[in-house]
Formats: sequence, C-alpha cells, structure tokens
Amino acid sequence: MSKIIYDVIQRFEVENGVPRLVSTNIQVIEGGEDLMSLATSLLEKLGFYDKFEENRTSQYVGYKLKNPKKGAKRYQLVLTPRKEGLCVTVSRDVLESNILCLEYVHCCDAYNEPYRSILGKIWILPSKENIFWKSMQVRYPSLLEIGETTENFTLNKRDEIEYYLGDISDDSEFCDLKAQNVINLPEEFDITSLGTSDCYLVINDDKLFPYSWQVCITSSEVLKEFLGHFGKILMEQQ
Repeated sequence: MSKIIYDVIQRFEVENGVPRLVSTNIQVIEGGEDLMSLATSLLEKLGFYDKFEENRTSQYVGYKLKNPKKGAKRYQLVLTPRKEGLCVTVSRDVLESNILCLEYVHCCDAYNEPYRSILGKIWILPSKENIFWKSMQVRYPSLLEIGETTENFTLNKRDEIEYYLGDISDDSEFCDLKAQNVINLPEEFDITSLGTSDCYLVINDDKLFPYSWQVCITSSEVLKEFLGHFGKILMEQQ
C-alpha cells in the first residue's frame, strides 16, 4: 500500500478568547521532503555529525567541517529538497575522481587544432554497473566496450584517431582498436537516455555553490548508495 504524506496548514482567528478556523491549506508533500528525512538519518548512522556541523536555512541544509583546515570553511555537502526530488551538492574535488566525463572532439578551432567539449558528466552506481552497460545497448551499442566508470571518454573516438593517425580503412591495422563513433554529432547525444535511469545520476553545476556539483535524486535506494559512498569519502578525507 502506498503512503501519502500531507502538509496541513490551518489559520485561526481568535475573538474574545474563542478560536475560529478561517482556512485550511492541504498540500501533498512531494518526494524531496521524504528523501530529506532519509538523508539526515543516513548521515547520522554514518557518524557524519561527529565531524560536520549542520546549518539549516529555509532553502537547504548545509554541512561544514567542525574543525576545518585553513581555506576549508565551505560547505562540503548540501541537501536541497525540491518537488521533483532531493538535490545533493558535493564538492567538485570529491566527485571529480568518481565520475565518468563524456567528451566530444571538435576538428578544429581557429588555429586548426582539435579541441574538446564536455557533453555530460555522470556517476554510475557501483552496484548497477553491469545493468547500466547492458541497458545502454539500445541507444549506444559501442559503449559496451568502454567498461569505464570514471575519468574521461571521447564519444567520437574514431574521429580523434583519424585526425592523429590518418584515415582508417577497412583493412587498416587500426581497425583492431574498434574505435567506433558513439555519436557523429554533439546534437545526437542525450544524457538522459544513456540507460536505465536508476543506474546512474547526471552531474550538473550548482549555481548557488559554484565550487560544487549537484545531482537530483528521486529514489530512496539511489540516495542510500550515493550518500553511503560519498559520505564515507567526505569523512575519510578530513
């Protein structure tokens, strides 16, 4: 049986000591609020509050080190509840080595040199790596051969090799590299349809905290794995 949680706000008028109900506003609480409670509970179980102090505002809950080193007074973790889910912000230096960055090589710039642009950044759930790669075969069959879950990957790798090594013909020894283009144009890439949605998270910039990156989580299982993974990293690094 599904559970629905309501937020009920009632307004009263008091006249001569007698309260009178003026209005009632009932609103369904979306996933973000429930996930926020789960997130704070998970952090408590990790012992997160032993090293981090919590700061609650009307928009978000931020976590700073209790005894920061010089220059480390920024928020290391921020939780922001929204109707679509819970947005979790983590420092870039923590996320950077744990994500897969998908790039496209452009040929060429004004100086006739190739340059790269980032089409997207994702974090693949460690528990669902195999499911992720299999589900990608519907749209991007060549990506099964990557087997990478972190660092950078060029989506038009064949173009990159052709630029540096010359054209690759069918009988070329470079065919053994299996350097198929995953996409031929940047416009062909859709980061939201890489595979099964509960197997990876899209990494976005956080405008409020530009030194961090943000993910939006809508599943309690994904939240458990994400906070379990990065919560421990944050605690171990300090």
